[in-house]
Amino acid sequence: MRYKQIQIKTKKDGKTISRSFVFFFVLFSVLFFQFVEAAELNLYSKIQEIGLYQQFKVDLFLNTEGENINALEGKILFPADFLELKEINDGGSIVSFWVDKPKALNNTKINNTLYNTLNDTKIDEIRNNANMNTTLKNTNENTTRNNANINNTRNGANIQEVVFSGIVPGGFSGEKGLILSLVFKTKKEGKAFIEISDSKVLLNDGLGTETKLKTENLSININSNISVPEYIVPSDKEPPEDFKPEIVSDPNIFDGKYSLIFETKDKGSGVDKYFVYENTRKRTRIDTNEWVVAESPYLLKDQKLRSYIYVKAVDKAGNERIVYLNPKYPLKWYEKWDIWSIIILVIVIGYVAIRRKRQEARDKGQETRGKGQETRNKRQGARGKWQETRDKRQETRSKE
Repeated sequence: MRYKQIQIKTKKDGKTISRSFVFFFVLFSVLFFQFVEAAELNLYSKIQEIGLYQQFKVDLFLNTEGENINALEGKILFPADFLELKEINDGGSIVSFWVDKPKALNNTKINNTLYNTLNDTKIDEIRNNANMNTTLKNTNENTTRNNANINNTRNGANIQEVVFSGIVPGGFSGEKGLILSLVFKTKKEGKAFIEISDSKVLLNDGLGTETKLKTENLSININSNISVPEYIVPSDKEPPEDFKPEIVSDPNIFDGKYSLIFETKDKGSGVDKYFVYENTRKRTRIDTNEWVVAESPYLLKDQKLRSYIYVKAVDKAGNERIVYLNPKYPLKWYEKWDIWSIIILVIVIGYVAIRRKRQEARDKGQETRGKGQETRNKRQGARGKWQETRDKRQETRSKE
């Protein structure tokens, strides 16, 4: 189709502007502003070329482009033949509540039909845009077909994926919000494509409205002939941040039973696991085998809420943070078996002490009586001796 050239004269300088130029200017402006307004998820690495069997880090960032985002989800795909995933780190993430904590899934195969469908759709969209000139159409078709060829070269590879889904309470608005970090080790020479897939972000508008999103992927060239300073996971000696668990009762969670909600951050290596311990007694020391591995929300064993609830957060470096909640309905003093144990122990000790004192008193009385008898016996012995002496004297006088 040919476009009719209409000349428009300006009043100031008499220069002419073609209608087609005006059209393309308007079209470019619309596309440009749509592009700017879309939020962006992008993969970033300081290294785009690395040696074989070396480690490097990839960060996933969110640029909201002025929007306020409070929820997001997606997948990160990478070729398992070229890269080995060594670590997933959410330390310092803007996401404070993970619905689906970042984790790696088993290897899968890229769906050829899916890739071809997506690429054909892009080509059809370009062709159907009747306002584009032939040169622009051919250029974009070639670009899209090149991308399709790149995708097709990856179809035979084992693709592993990292899935994630999280919430940012209060929302986030900024240019470089860290979502998570991945540490890879190269396994095979060649080009490794790391891509974002099935991603979406939701606005912090109270309705969870999905907003426009664009993604920026990453290509890493693995060259066995070079060696670059590789990424070394930094040491982490700081425990997770302080936090306060909350007890909730929601009909959508465990049929309305009391459950525990908890979440914290760790700016270093990231939180690895949570543990929970419940007891009606306040504890200063809890043995390792008494802790229960837990995830939020956690169904409380004590539904009467009479227990102290301890929550332990452990980061990937082994640092711990322990917090606790006091019982909401603490036991009365007469309901606490340890109080009764103390009372019974006091009674037993008192009874034993009284008996011992009585026995000591009896023993002392017996001892006193024994001493009195001994004294009487001595006196009787003395009288006997005196009597014997008198009898001898009497006998002596009789003989005289």
